[in-house]
Amino acid sequence: MNGSLKYNSRLIKALYFAADAHKNQKRKGSDMAYIVHPVEVAMILLENNMPEDLIIAGLLHDVLEDTDKSKIDIENEFGKKVLDLVVGASEELEGREKKDWKTRKIHTIQYLSSASWNIKCIACADKLSNIRSMLRDFDEIGNDLWKRFNETKPSEQLWYYNELVKC
Repeated sequence: MNGSLKYNSRLIKALYFAADAHKNQKRKGSDMAYIVHPVEVAMILLENNMPEDLIIAGLLHDVLEDTDKSKIDIENEFGKKVLDLVVGASEELEGREKKDWKTRKIHTIQYLSSASWNIKCIACADKLSNIRSMLRDFDEIGNDLWKRFNETKPSEQLWYYNELVKC
């Protein structure tokens, strides 16, 4: 099931699952519902003819990092393959809140440099969605955008995305 993906109950189920998991969450520094981001990630994957499990994992890619849903919840609903993709596309969860931004991003870069093609596809769609969001917001609010990123400066964001391109 590629770009011509028709009504699909698994995909619809994943959309509802992600929407419920992210309910009441907003994008950083905005009033936009958070679910817009995972939907955009899934759309990028769909537009690039990725398989159904990757599209579903794109919808769910932030569920473990940012919600109270568990690995067991994802596996029970979507199977081990989707769970493995979601885990692979997530930041290292153990001790995440104790690590600073730069340490987490260095780990992400190192991890993605040897990650599977599928994980890289999800990560690329995620980062593309983030960059698009930043560009839209920059067009709207200019340099005030950078106030959202407490731990980083524009130069550090630039460093991060430039390093990701090399992966």
